[in-house]
Amino acid sequence: MHAVNWEAIGAIGQVVGAVAVVISLIYLAREVRRNTGATHLTAMRSMHDAYNHWIQLLAQYPDLNDLYNRGIHDFESLEGNDRGRFFVLMNGEFRNFEEIYHLKAKGHLEEDVWHGWEAAMRDTNGYPGVQAWWRLRSHRFSEGFVKFVDQLQQTAKPPSGFREAIPDQRSTNRSS
Repeated sequence: MHAVNWEAIGAIGQVVGAVAVVISLIYLAREVRRNTGATHLTAMRSMHDAYNHWIQLLAQYPDLNDLYNRGIHDFESLEGNDRGRFFVLMNGEFRNFEEIYHLKAKGHLEEDVWHGWEAAMRDTNGYPGVQAWWRLRSHRFSEGFVKFVDQLQQTAKPPSGFREAIPDQRSTNRSS
């Protein structure tokens, strides 16, 4: 009869246990990464949905669109209820912008997506009426976001319109 080598069996058990732990950690890391990706996607979707809802209000109600356009160009011309409604519109837009800013700060927003939103924020902050509103209401927003917007407003200019169309690549290739 052979004697049972308990030390060898114990060593084999430890190796098997270590391999099982490594496999579990690899699986856990994959799941965490996948969950992080899903969280990023959900955060981006929520943010896009909120901003699209805000934009749709302007499209759906011409009087709001008119009020918004008057206010961003000439805040001082707004009086009474129009001024109050403009405050509400701007608060909604800037709460969306603040959420976008914080998503970026926390690493939940892709860099290329951020660049598009940053350009939209820069354009919006270029209007004199937006800057006038911001001076009155910036204290209601988070410190980091306030610094970001203040910095944007130092260099932002109102958009001058739509940029030039990109030439059709097919027509330039044919002439070659």
